[in-house]
Amino acid sequence: HSRTVELLKAEKNFGLEGGQLTIVKQEKVPALTNNDALFAQKDTNPYKIQTKPHGHGDVHSLLYSSGLVESWVASGKEWLCFLQDTNGLVFRALPAAIGVSKAGNYDVNSLTVPRKPGEAVGGICKLTNKEKGIQMTINVEYNQLDPLLRATVNEKGDTPDATGFSPFPGNINVLVFKLPPYLEVLTKSKGSIPEFVNPKYTDETKTKFTKPTRLECMMQDYPKLLVGSKAIVGFTQMDRFICFSAVKNNIVDAAKKQASTGFAESAASGESDMYQTNRMLLEMAGCKIKANDVPQATFAGIKTPLGAKVVLAPSFGMTIQEIEDRLPSPHNVRISDRSSLVLDGDITIHNLTLDGHLHVKAPAGSKVIIKSLTVKNDGVTFDPISEDDNVDEIYAIRGYVKRGNTGRVIEAQGGEVFEVSE
Repeated sequence: HSRTVELLKAEKNFGLEGGQLTIVKQEKVPALTNNDALFAQKDTNPYKIQTKPHGHGDVHSLLYSSGLVESWVASGKEWLCFLQDTNGLVFRALPAAIGVSKAGNYDVNSLTVPRKPGEAVGGICKLTNKEKGIQMTINVEYNQLDPLLRATVNEKGDTPDATGFSPFPGNINVLVFKLPPYLEVLTKSKGSIPEFVNPKYTDETKTKFTKPTRLECMMQDYPKLLVGSKAIVGFTQMDRFICFSAVKNNIVDAAKKQASTGFAESAASGESDMYQTNRMLLEMAGCKIKANDVPQATFAGIKTPLGAKVVLAPSFGMTIQEIEDRLPSPHNVRISDRSSLVLDGDITIHNLTLDGHLHVKAPAGSKVIIKSLTVKNDGVTFDPISEDDNVDEIYAIRGYVKRGNTGRVIEAQGGEVFEVSE
């Protein structure tokens, strides 16, 4: 907690203004050593108990006890988004997910992706208890999904349908809640989510734990508090390219995971996927740019596409419509595979041919209009590194280093309209 606070202070909240960031602190719970729930003692002091986090489900009780949800509702806010993984792509998908929530009047809306059977991603299911006459739409964790299906609707378990994917949408732990009813449920429940325990046993007798475990709860189990109510719980499914690319594996584990699942979920793949998504957005808008089938390189065992490196800041456009509005003649925008392009601010591009690096900046209150421009320079490359190379951590976790900062920079001054015609 203290290190997080220190980092945010040192980086000036990464641009967030006062009042935009609130930090709440989760407490820990006692660790347990066996099936009888014997408390685990600390190795260094037998008179002290080992503790562990209670799980991310505590976010609901913390939001209740902090009064944040009550203040948000009082200020007129309507929707609350929960993000769990280190998944930068999700911000492209959130506007659509919120729109679906509003159109469907959803109390809870889970953002999902097509899921491969056996993939370590939970599935959204509708569970029915015929005896009690109740239903619940909720995430079922991937390690529980197969045995649940075998015991109920499919003796073969977690298998694909005709599409090649699981019929159960893959949960990416991005949730959109309608705030007023969420406050009502928190007021009744105080945000307390049903708990479970998930010990790892030493052998098949299941009497000894490999290490102490604890009671925990999960953020996405919130629908359990809605059973018997009239709340509408649904999901919004999108392609992975627009909403999900987790960054959570070191380069060694990432290479292994990519080999087994096709998804490295590393710093290299996360950066590459961001560029690909932005290429696809420009391609969808009508630009002459290759989004897929681009050259590929391998960095530290991780296969990485090397198409045009495109960065589209939120100030340039969040939705495809906003991006299209910035490009009146998209067929006149041509970007080569080796190029890198950064667009940040109120920028309109009529005619551009790019083969190299271009960075366009339009600070708040200013505007850049590119009437006609051709840029060709050495650009930026990603060069592989070895274990013996002494490089900054930001490159070590990727397996490559950025070379060559030569390129064209166009920046408007505050308040001006800057036109480019060359």
